[in-house]
Amino acid sequence: MNDYSLLIEDTLKKQEWNMTPHHLYEPIGYILGQGGKRIRPHLCLMAASMCGGNAAQAVAPALAFEKLHNFTLIHDDIMDKADIRRGMPTVYKKWDTNIAILSGDALFAKAMEQMMQYEGPNKEALLQLLIRTTVEICEGQQYDLDFETMSEVSIDAYIEMIRLKTAVMLAACLKAGALTAQADAFTCDTLYNYGIQIGLAFQIQDDYLDVYADVAKFGKKVGGDIADNKKTYMSLSAFQVAQGEDLHMLKQYFSSSDYDRQEKFEAVKHIYDKYKVGDKAKDLVQHYYNVAMNMLQQLPIADDKKQELKQFSAKLMGRDY
Repeated sequence: MNDYSLLIEDTLKKQEWNMTPHHLYEPIGYILGQGGKRIRPHLCLMAASMCGGNAAQAVAPALAFEKLHNFTLIHDDIMDKADIRRGMPTVYKKWDTNIAILSGDALFAKAMEQMMQYEGPNKEALLQLLIRTTVEICEGQQYDLDFETMSEVSIDAYIEMIRLKTAVMLAACLKAGALTAQADAFTCDTLYNYGIQIGLAFQIQDDYLDVYADVAKFGKKVGGDIADNKKTYMSLSAFQVAQGEDLHMLKQYFSSSDYDRQEKFEAVKHIYDKYKVGDKAKDLVQHYYNVAMNMLQQLPIADDKKQELKQFSAKLMGRDY
């Protein structure tokens, strides 16, 4: 794990962002320099090693997806009107919206350029994977925006949205690593589907933790999704099962942002508790996690080589309830 981190960070540090025009490139260096968990490039390098390839050869695809991820964060923060990212001002807050849009666009181009610098097998397939993933993430973000103004959203529609917005990036990184190692089609596809299941589990767990997490361990205030009237697995499940006065109260609370934040959170949480919405979410998280582990078991790879990915996935999902 530490070797991957060094490989990722050392390669990023060698990339120069002190170019002109400064207001285009400084924000890129700023967001890439914030670090973060680097989940996506780690997955790419791990998959490459697991499939018998060379992690160092997979660095270009790994960083292409990390740049793509950060491009989406710059634009997401504008759309979400988010002030803070990784404990620091978001790009559009530190500079302004126009600069953030342009820097995000340039970072997407740099992601493509990074992939073009890859010299190894399956280069065309990797480029196609990066492009397809970009389009799917945009589709997922648009669904998320559409949901904000829709009175009713099905749980199936929500699952499809988070598949596109969150899960496909994790899946693509795993498949990219396998492609650099010239893994067979079954292995590449199975790793991709593994990433989808882990991504779904991760996002639904995040929905759960926004209500029930220990704040000290979660790293941010709970109740943000409720305060912002966001459609999550938790809220959609509650709307599906609540009855009578409980359903009426949910509709009232989720139709306005004028309520006292703590009062609204406690009232909605009481309804979630009453209908055991949290238990449903935990069960679904476990379901997706179990499906992912079964997929990993099917891979024609020695069990000892799978351990690193198993441990990484367990750590990713191990944020305490």
